Amino acid sequence: MRLTYNSEAAETAPMWNLFSPRRNRARRPTPARTDAWSPVTNNAIATIDHIGPTAVATLTVTALATTEGVGLLLELFDDVSHSGARSLVLDVQNLEFVDSACLGCLVQALNNAIAEGGRIALVNTEGAVQELLRATRLDRLFPICHDVPAALTAIERAT
Repeated sequence: MRLTYNSEAAETAPMWNLFSPRRNRARRPTPARTDAWSPVTNNAIATIDHIGPTAVATLTVTALATTEGVGLLLELFDDVSHSGARSLVLDVQNLEFVDSACLGCLVQALNNAIAEGGRIALVNTEGAVQELLRATRLDRLFPICHDVPAALTAIERAT
């Protein structure tokens, strides 16, 4: 199942919870995080939501490769860093291909996050991306979760 983000509808309608099993449900923060929730912002390759000190970025691209992909990832990580987020949940539900240069960029971002007291968790890894993470053993380095709430819990435990 692929979820899409309509920026025009977002300006006129309440935010949608892209991570809810029920579609079109208004986005509501969890009770423990009510004062820390902020609305979605857009990046060149992702939509970014903030829940407390953690950013949740949902990739909107299907492939990340070569220096262009690395540049786009670096821009995403810079946007997350400048937003004040310490940790990142990266939802890769739309990603079908990623090359080694972009994986290296992701590992460097994890090292930077750990140095600042944060973490990076991956969500919705499927198909070729999941197999690549297993083959490179990066599934041992990154918490890989099935949904965003589980990733937020994994990040809270790790930090």
